[in-house]
Amino acid sequence: MMDQEAIVARVEGDHAYVEVGGTGGGGCGRCHETGGCQSGVLGQLFNIKPRQFRIANRIGAIPGDRVVVAVAEGATLRAALLTYVLPALFILLGAAAGTALGEAAGNNDASTAMGALAGLAIGVLAGLTLRRAWIGNIAEPVIIRRTSSFCPSKEACR
Repeated sequence: MMDQEAIVARVEGDHAYVEVGGTGGGGCGRCHETGGCQSGVLGQLFNIKPRQFRIANRIGAIPGDRVVVAVAEGATLRAALLTYVLPALFILLGAAAGTALGEAAGNNDASTAMGALAGLAIGVLAGLTLRRAWIGNIAEPVIIRRTSSFCPSKEACR
């Protein structure tokens, strides 16, 4: 499991919206450690705002709670494969098929472009279809524990 610290921004029903990235830094939070990826520096450079993610609130976290969110190992790689690699593969296959068909018709460029577009559409649809089957609930992030609580006022934490 990969763990990431987050802050509960708000709660709606059985779900919490957690904010990852704290002060606009993003990344793993290990920017200044040896081997850190420095992605937080990019977030500060481009003034990237923290992102919020909707997660099942099984521990009853309240706004202001610092929590640890866990994602199954390998889930992010599988999601990236479905999101980026599968459509790119289908673009290449579609372009190759369009080129082969275009050579027979004498219109190579247009056929290649149409094949690539068709490949992209098929790749995106395949990724959406396979998403649940391949990734399943393994990729669903889970709040595993609180690290601390902070309530700016009693009204905000009710």
